[in-house]
Amino acid sequence: MPLERLHLHAAKSGICPDQRSVAMKVFQLPPRFATIGIAVVTAMVAFGSFPSRAQTASAAAEHIQSYYRDLMPTVRQAGGLTVRERDRRFTPAITSAFDLATMTRLAVGPAWKGFSPAQQVAVKDAFTRFIVADYASQINNYSGESFVVDPQTTPETRGGGEVVKTRLLQPGGKTVSINYLVRGGRVIDVYLNGTISDLAMRRDEFASIIASGGADGLIKRLHDRTESLLAK
Repeated sequence: MPLERLHLHAAKSGICPDQRSVAMKVFQLPPRFATIGIAVVTAMVAFGSFPSRAQTASAAAEHIQSYYRDLMPTVRQAGGLTVRERDRRFTPAITSAFDLATMTRLAVGPAWKGFSPAQQVAVKDAFTRFIVADYASQINNYSGESFVVDPQTTPETRGGGEVVKTRLLQPGGKTVSINYLVRGGRVIDVYLNGTISDLAMRRDEFASIIASGGADGLIKRLHDRTESLLAK
């Protein structure tokens, strides 16, 4: 599915199509795509196009560039691969680039402390499998868009880390801003249009599932959605 069609699909939510229409589709548990994977869909990675910044890349920016470089061989071949084949190929790059243990804990929020150690492990594993399967199910075409990484970062003062600014340049001239919060050398959050936090909106969605079914309900919902995505 080309990125343009993903944006059009998300815009049907009735929220502002330039921002929340895309992001809200990310955080509903049966999403059509994940924010983390938006730029993966058709991205050719490059540094540059931020003329006011020096061109010596920070370690965090190089981390994001390396992440997409690892994914691109599979992205270019996506049309000839099954969902399960894409899922298998994406797994190493995604799980190494993102701190999914921290992301899971932050997405669950305060309820995390009430989960048993076994439930915490199971939720983290289910969340990871869901994220990768979601990418694999949606990234099935390459249309030649370009993805630009700002070589310099902005410090994140509230919790530490660095924000890596990126832009997805589409053939029709539209630009989508996607920023990554990198802490400890790995991504822990993603911001669509520079401000919409992936984890904050996931936390809202997960809260309702946990309220009705607890940790086991969240695990089951993630497993069910993953299997549905991989069966496409």
